[in-house]
Amino acid sequence: MSSEFALGIVGAGAIGAVHIETAMALPKVRLAAVCDAREEVAKAVAERTGARCHTEFRNLAYEERLDGVIVCTPPATHPEIGQFFLRSGINVLCEKPLAIDARSAVKMQACAKRNRRLLMLASKFRYVEGVVAARQILREGTLGAIRHAEIVFTSNVDMRARWNSDPAQSGGGVVIDNGSHAADICRYLFGPVVSVAAVGYTRVAELAVEDSAYLYLGTQDGTGVTVDVSWSLERHLPYYIRIYGEHGRLCVGWRETTLSLNPSIAATRIAPGYSKIEAFRAVQEDFVNASSGSGVPRIDAADGLASVEVIDAAYEAIREGGRREVA
Repeated sequence: MSSEFALGIVGAGAIGAVHIETAMALPKVRLAAVCDAREEVAKAVAERTGARCHTEFRNLAYEERLDGVIVCTPPATHPEIGQFFLRSGINVLCEKPLAIDARSAVKMQACAKRNRRLLMLASKFRYVEGVVAARQILREGTLGAIRHAEIVFTSNVDMRARWNSDPAQSGGGVVIDNGSHAADICRYLFGPVVSVAAVGYTRVAELAVEDSAYLYLGTQDGTGVTVDVSWSLERHLPYYIRIYGEHGRLCVGWRETTLSLNPSIAATRIAPGYSKIEAFRAVQEDFVNASSGSGVPRIDAADGLASVEVIDAAYEAIREGGRREVA
């Protein structure tokens, strides 16, 4: 591998555009090629960035010499695209979720192992300073026994014209979308998830998938984590993670992360807020370093598979009713 990391990106939609801008700003990374099925989009990106453009993802392997590829297409396409590049000897950074079902994710993981290539999930919240600080505090036992935690990702956005609301492309609704982030955060902070209870709702009648859901994740160490996700309800909460422990409260927010160990004293600010740019930069840097053999990725294919398994379990719970009527 040369000193310059040759990167390709498949999918130049909303998330792809963020990855493109991030890659352009990274030192020792060359955005070599961009692929999008929409020729006009691929050409526009190529003209602006200097990358070669393609409309067929296979041509990135046939016509380019790439060190890594970022897959930013709808989730249903991840297994086919990801495994193609892995078999072609190219490392893959895949946007979440890794796949729309665990069986497909297992095949992707096996393909990476068989071809001795890196398969990494672009789980941006593992790279947010506040989330990293929360993990360290939990490891140190500062909060004492954890009594409860909650993760909230809610917004009010019109999803009717987006592929996210087409189950054939997305695999589901807000559970697989926002819930995938929540599942990985839960695992990163508290360890393996061993049980899931879930209920899903469709508040926007035009959607073919659930736009809101409540999950309860039980972890191996006994922590209970409630998850509230929605595309149709904005709760305007300053924190997306709250952790309640024996000795205090830890809150990870959009503008700051705070720790409170004494109810009579104001909470202490321990980390800045969420920055999408910084999170994506850190994800890509980790991918480049791990691909170059100079580091172990913060998240790997096994983590990606585990999150898919949590989401599979959530949908199974929703299909089975997820709740019981009170007699």
